[in-house]
Amino acid sequence: MAIRIEFMNPSQSHIFVDYIDHLKFGHAPEWSTCYCRYYHTKADQDEWMMRSGNLNRNEAIMSIKEGSMQGFLAFDGDTCIGWLNANDASAYIRIEEDIKPIVKDRKVACTMCFIIHPEYRNKGIARQLLSSAVAHFRELGFDGMLGMPFVSNEFQKQYRGTLNMYKELGYKEIEVHENVHVMWINFKGGVE
Repeated sequence: MAIRIEFMNPSQSHIFVDYIDHLKFGHAPEWSTCYCRYYHTKADQDEWMMRSGNLNRNEAIMSIKEGSMQGFLAFDGDTCIGWLNANDASAYIRIEEDIKPIVKDRKVACTMCFIIHPEYRNKGIARQLLSSAVAHFRELGFDGMLGMPFVSNEFQKQYRGTLNMYKELGYKEIEVHENVHVMWINFKGGVE
């Protein structure tokens, strides 16, 4: 199995939406209409629940083409088998107030959602996506990266990756909020 990871370019919006369109979300059916837009909106819970999958899909296409929604795609040959929503932390407007004390005035990237095809789960694909994201944002001159995995046995809560994935790449735990562990990797010298 030769897996290839690519930073998604604006012309690949159709690959992303086609991947989500055809993925089975049996473990979390409500995710099938998200198209990874949840953290890119400020819609309250009621507004979010009223949004259609079509609206989220169209917003995803537009945002990918504009470059405001970014991430990484995993391929087995020509078949997309995974996605990581990873971007400048400022792109995740739903959590901007929560992360502002950490981000401060720094250039910080953040990983949010991993969506791995069921046939490829537990094969290290998410780790490869995360590793590619770290290398990408380090190369772009970011100060560091945030990850916020849930520590839970519930499969639905593992969409942000596992705590060990982050630790293996050198992330340090800087905060814990119930079952959310805020992880940080510093790309620049100095205080974290």
